[in-house]
Amino acid sequence: MNVLDRVITWFAPQWGHHRVRARLAIRHFESASVGRRTDGYHRLATDANAAAGNALTTLRAQARDLVRNNPWARQGLRRLVANTVGWGIRPKAVGRGADVATQRWRDWAETTQCDAAGRLTMYGLQKLAMRTIVESGEVLIRRRWRLPEDGLAVPMQLQILEPDFLDAGRDGYLGEAGGPIVQGVEFDAIGRRVAYWLFDRHPGSTGPIGTGGKISAVSRRIPADGILHVYDQERAGQVRGPSWFASVDVLLHDFGDFQDATIVRQKIAAYLAAFVTDLDGTGNDALGQRGTDGQSGQATETFEPGMIVPLQPGKNVTFPNPPSTSDYEPFSAAALRGVAAGLGTTYEDLTGDLSEVIFSSGRMGRIAHQQDVHDWRWNMLIPQFCVPTWDWMITAIKLEQGIDVAATAEWHPAPMPLLDVDKESMAYQRRVRNGQLTWPQMVRELGEDPDRMLDEIEAFNKEVDRRGIRLDCDPRNLTVAGQAQQAGGAASKASAGKPNGAAAGADAAVEDSGDAADTTDTGESGAAH
Repeated sequence: MNVLDRVITWFAPQWGHHRVRARLAIRHFESASVGRRTDGYHRLATDANAAAGNALTTLRAQARDLVRNNPWARQGLRRLVANTVGWGIRPKAVGRGADVATQRWRDWAETTQCDAAGRLTMYGLQKLAMRTIVESGEVLIRRRWRLPEDGLAVPMQLQILEPDFLDAGRDGYLGEAGGPIVQGVEFDAIGRRVAYWLFDRHPGSTGPIGTGGKISAVSRRIPADGILHVYDQERAGQVRGPSWFASVDVLLHDFGDFQDATIVRQKIAAYLAAFVTDLDGTGNDALGQRGTDGQSGQATETFEPGMIVPLQPGKNVTFPNPPSTSDYEPFSAAALRGVAAGLGTTYEDLTGDLSEVIFSSGRMGRIAHQQDVHDWRWNMLIPQFCVPTWDWMITAIKLEQGIDVAATAEWHPAPMPLLDVDKESMAYQRRVRNGQLTWPQMVRELGEDPDRMLDEIEAFNKEVDRRGIRLDCDPRNLTVAGQAQQAGGAASKASAGKPNGAAAGADAAVEDSGDAADTTDTGESGAAH
């Protein structure tokens, strides 16, 4: 106990006692100590919203600048979007009115009718939303009701808004519903979102001709039931989302400067540069009065590759030792690994460098990355974007007279590409054959719709039977090993043109998987084909 602690304890025993206990507790954690090694630590005991504060705007602007000008930032953004959304997170309607809901979804969401701008399908909107989340930290999706005479399959469209539309200046006020307004998001007294304060136009846009180029700085209160606010929540109570580039922004800028300096250094090293020394002291400048390029009579101040400068008697030429860049590759690899870790992708996806990757290491890296992708899909995009959008569509359909729909949706994201198609396809066959996975489940894991696939198989089987064609890929006629089916051929002829023909083909395909598994282990399948 130091002198100050003794004095405080003498005059205020309880306060002094707590002070001493706190000092002793800190000593158990080196990172909580105060000293030379921890001088640069920022220890702000704030909540997530106070920590973000006004930094959200700056982080968004810096991230957008990186994506525009830094190839690694652009590649990281594209890889995260492609791996998370793929060709789209697709629904499977179940429940009352599933057929109606499925058809309306295809007519509305799988066309550009769903986009208020009329350019993207629902799956394109998913990619645009994910891109905005990674780059800007969050995205807003606004529901826009349309009139029946607009001729849409569902009288509704979606508008993607960047988070700049949120009026962050409305912060700390008490809202109409009795709760606080936090950075443009209004809550009620029990913490539910009830409204968003949005600008009519993007604050960074220019006004139309005739308005003086000014944008109104007044935001409007929009009820929350028509707005989706999608972001990756990392802290309890977090209302807004910072850019995903926040942790790598400084590193990427510094690495970009390092790359530029290296390129300039290599350009200098590529030139055959020479320095001329005036030995007799008669020259008027660094090159001498008559140290010209031999053609124009002008003093030589720059050099080009392969340039030969004629020298006057008494001149001495020395060649510099150009700097080397031997540390470029290891430093770049270390820096880009840090960038990949900060963004949540793999070094190989970020750089395309597969020089040190073997199958097992590549697979392990992909599995680890897939866990993050799974989290972003099932804890962000699906509950915050996909499910509410489906509910909006069902509500719009119910508003039409005489339509009774209460279908819900099962969501099926696109699969990650198979690393080894032969081995992983065989694993799927064995899982189906062993009962660990049903055929429809396998098809959904691969990102396809089982009903659509069965319809296509049925139509295909009818057509080849009508034409009298026998294909090696038809499991009703031939096994994987190329042998004729014992009972499959007759069964296929009996079932041709009947609704269960496709099911028979699917059953035969699963049955053949056993043959494929057996022959693959012995190396016979390759010989059979």
